Amino acid sequence: MALYLILGGMAGLVILLFVYTFIFGASRIAFTFSGVSDLHRSMPLLYLLDLIPFIGIAAGFFLARHQSGLYEKIDSINEHRKESDLSVASMIRNLAAERLNTNLHSDYIDGEIITSLQSLQQQMKENRESAIEAKLADKERTWTSEGLAAFGDLLRANAADEEKLGYAVISMLVKYLNINQGGFFVTRSEDDRCLEMIACHAYDRKKFPDRKMAWGEGLIGAVAIEKQYFYTDRIPDNYLTVTSGLGRANPRYLLIVPIFLDEEVLGILELASFNEIPDYQIRFVERVAENTATTMNNMYNNLRTEALLRETQEQAAELRIKEEQVRKNMEELRDTQAEAARQSEQFISFTNTVNHTMIRAEYAPDGSLVYANTRFLRQLGYSGNREVEGKPIQMFIHASDHAWFREMWTKLSEGGPHFEGYMRHVTKLGKELWTMATYTSVRKEDGSVDKILFLAIDATAQKEETLNYESKVNALNALLPQAEFSTDGKILYANPLFEKVLFGGGDGIIHSSIFDAVPLSDQERFNEIWEQQVAGKSFVGQVRMIERSGEAKWFLVNLSPVKDTYGEVQKIVFMGVDNTREKELELSLRDQNDQLREAEQLLNVQALDLNNQVVELQRKRSADKMEMQQEVDRYADILEYTPIPVIAVNNQGFVVLFNRASEKYFKLKKDSVMNQQAERIFGHAQQDPVLTSFCLPGKQTIEADHQEVSLFLPDRQRRKAIVSVIQTSSGKERIFTLLIHV
Repeated sequence: MALYLILGGMAGLVILLFVYTFIFGASRIAFTFSGVSDLHRSMPLLYLLDLIPFIGIAAGFFLARHQSGLYEKIDSINEHRKESDLSVASMIRNLAAERLNTNLHSDYIDGEIITSLQSLQQQMKENRESAIEAKLADKERTWTSEGLAAFGDLLRANAADEEKLGYAVISMLVKYLNINQGGFFVTRSEDDRCLEMIACHAYDRKKFPDRKMAWGEGLIGAVAIEKQYFYTDRIPDNYLTVTSGLGRANPRYLLIVPIFLDEEVLGILELASFNEIPDYQIRFVERVAENTATTMNNMYNNLRTEALLRETQEQAAELRIKEEQVRKNMEELRDTQAEAARQSEQFISFTNTVNHTMIRAEYAPDGSLVYANTRFLRQLGYSGNREVEGKPIQMFIHASDHAWFREMWTKLSEGGPHFEGYMRHVTKLGKELWTMATYTSVRKEDGSVDKILFLAIDATAQKEETLNYESKVNALNALLPQAEFSTDGKILYANPLFEKVLFGGGDGIIHSSIFDAVPLSDQERFNEIWEQQVAGKSFVGQVRMIERSGEAKWFLVNLSPVKDTYGEVQKIVFMGVDNTREKELELSLRDQNDQLREAEQLLNVQALDLNNQVVELQRKRSADKMEMQQEVDRYADILEYTPIPVIAVNNQGFVVLFNRASEKYFKLKKDSVMNQQAERIFGHAQQDPVLTSFCLPGKQTIEADHQEVSLFLPDRQRRKAIVSVIQTSSGKERIFTLLIHV
């Protein structure tokens, strides 16, 4: 307080000095004691001004007292705050230690803090209760999940036998739920619908059930009808028929759960316990019942399927016999239909593909010409179809061939076999035109002949060569004995002179052996000569041969091997001259040996000339074959530029033709599919029988005419298409052609 008094007095003095300084300065009086005295005398009010220091001391006194009161209040407030802080800290420690029942006792704590702490305390209580509940729920879920997994394995392991499944389920339920006993009922509906117990487990051992209940009887029957579980703690007297045998009381709690699927009750689970069965265990039993129902349904379905399968197999065995007969009838019908349609289908396709490569014409069955292509007109010297349409076919046939041709035409027009061979025609100018011709009848659907198709290749030059060759051969046949032998010596052909000279004529010469005409003494030498022939070497020399009469004769023989296209000897040609007389003269007259040698050399020259003619004939035949191959190549070139896709495979299923239209249609390069299996084009997923047989023609061949199929293209697109399949033959090889009509 003294400090406040001093400070108040000093403040009053400072104010007083400040006032006097201002007054003296304003009055221009010197600030001295005398000046102060004079000024008081002139201004008596200044005495009041002199009281200012005392007023400051009084103000300091009162200020000191007020400050002291404030300090006392602050100390009191701090004391109360300390007390409240200790209470709050204690409350927080209790909350941190999860002592949530502590109360806050203090009158100095802020009400908002008290409310917040109480709210926090309540929230922590709720959180602890939620955590306990969540932990309990997790424990229940884990228990349920593990149980369902164990029951799933158990159901899978016993899914084939009803009784094993029932006991496995009920015994595991009793153990897993830690209850006393349980029973497994199944629905029976053979006569009257009922529930039969098939498994029972009580007091840790298996019981042998003998219990059957009518549908709707008792608690179990009611649960089966309502399809809802039943749980009670009031088990009726004498309800349980299975006891412990130790005199203990019966269980108090009973749970009955239906086993049903899609509203169909398959069975009932009956469980009894001394302890209460909580809700989560009841829900668990319901889940087990659902899984058991699914397993039982699958088991019953499998049993029914097995029974149906056995019944189906028995019926199938009976049907197979009938189907086999039907199949044979259908195959015979298909073969008949295919044979009736094949000629027509092949003719249509053949006409479209070779019209510009061969001589072609169509005739009515009465022989009048209906159509002739350009090559026909050009080869026969006509300018257009108007000159030949409606004209009889005899107009184009050489007069000397009319008789046999008329007979052939009559048979052909009546549906007889086709004709194939050389034909002599007459041009407009009367010249002869030889062709390698084919006449084929085209039938209608009813089997009658619609028209006659004529196809031919100009063979005039070849025929003239053949006639020239035949004339030479005839001359040789008249002059020399000739024969053809297989490599083992069997006679394949013999001219009359050969038969007359060596075998005396008559039947039975064919398939006789040349070794039969060689004396035993000459067999070894002749075998050496023959082995040379089989090896491909020619022989010219004298051979002694025996006639059928037993007389030996000498022949100047020319043996020439004839090879096939692979260089293998196919047959041996024999030409000989009877020189028995010369040989006898040679033996009797040595002096004429030189003359005989000259004659022999002359004959050798003639034989060599004849051999050269034979070789030349073989060369011409090869040339004819090459010319024919060129015709085929021209036909392939025409198909290459055909505007519709055309694919051809051989009888092994390898692609031999893939034209440009096919490249665009299938978006494949020709080089990638040629000489490859046809499945590369159509893929392995083709289900259509026409395409399947086309890709694998060696197994089954189905010919088609404008038939709709589904194509799976290499880009996996599906496309509908109209196709035709044609089969043609070239020697031993068959060619299958697929036309896609786009």
